[in-house]
Amino acid sequence: MVLALVLACAVTARAGGALEAETSLSAGDRVALELDVRNPGDQAVSAITPEVVYGGRSERGETIPELAAGARHRWTFELPRPAEPGSIPAVIHVRYTGDDGRRAAVPVVAAVATPGLLPVPEVRATLTTSPVTRFARAVLLLENPLPVPVHGRVVVVLPDGLTIEPESQPAEVAAGSRTEVPLVLQNRDEPAGVTVPVFALFEYDLDGRRHLAIASVRADVAGGHPPFPPLAVGGGALVLAGALLALAWWRAARRAALDRHRAG
Repeated sequence: MVLALVLACAVTARAGGALEAETSLSAGDRVALELDVRNPGDQAVSAITPEVVYGGRSERGETIPELAAGARHRWTFELPRPAEPGSIPAVIHVRYTGDDGRRAAVPVVAAVATPGLLPVPEVRATLTTSPVTRFARAVLLLENPLPVPVHGRVVVVLPDGLTIEPESQPAEVAAGSRTEVPLVLQNRDEPAGVTVPVFALFEYDLDGRRHLAIASVRADVAGGHPPFPPLAVGGGALVLAGALLALAWWRAARRAALDRHRAG
C-alpha cells in the first residue's frame, strides 16, 4: 500500500559542493522511507551520511565515501508506523564534505501519515525570511480555517551553519484566524553567497488525531560569520534531536493529561 509520496527537496548552492535530496514513503507493516541524494555540482563530495530523527529516536544510514559529480545514491530506512492516527515528522540531515574540505549538511523533512485517514481541514503554514547576514528575521504564518482554536508547538529545522533560540516554542491560532510566529536565525558558520533551506514544523492534536504543518523557504546568505570549531557545528544536530525529543515528551504528557481528564 502506498502511504504517501513526499517530495521534500532541499538544495544548497555553496562553492564547496551542493547536494539535492528528496524522500518518498511507502507502507506495509512498517514505513519504508527512501532518501534519494544527488550531486548536481561539477565536483565530487565525500563522506555522505544521512541521519533520521523520527518518533523520539535517531538512526544513521551507511556512510558513502564519495559521490561523483552528477551521481546519486539511495538509502532506505525502515520506520514504525505512527503510534496514533495522524501525521508526524521524519527529519533527515544529510551530512557531507565538499571539495573545499568544509563539512556541511542538507536538512529534509517528510510527513509520515497513517494510511487510510480521510482528509480534513488543517492549519496551513507559510515561512518567509530576510537575507541572512549575521542574523536573519523569519516569520512563520499559521492560518487556521477551523471553527475551534488550535494549540501546538513549532520546531525549526536548520542546516548546521545556522542556529535559533529557542529551537521549540508553543504557538496558538484562534478559530478562523491567523497568527505570526517571529523567528530570529543566527549565522554561525554559513559563508556569504550560498542558499540554504530552512524548515518550520507546527504540530498539534485535535479530535484524537495528530496534525502536522510543514513550511519551508530557501534563505540567501548575504554575509558570513567566522567559522566555529567542528565540535560546535556538530552540536547543532544534537540541539535539533533534543528539540524533537522534547516535542515527543510534550505530546506524551498532553496525551496523559487528556486521558486523566476523560477518566475523571
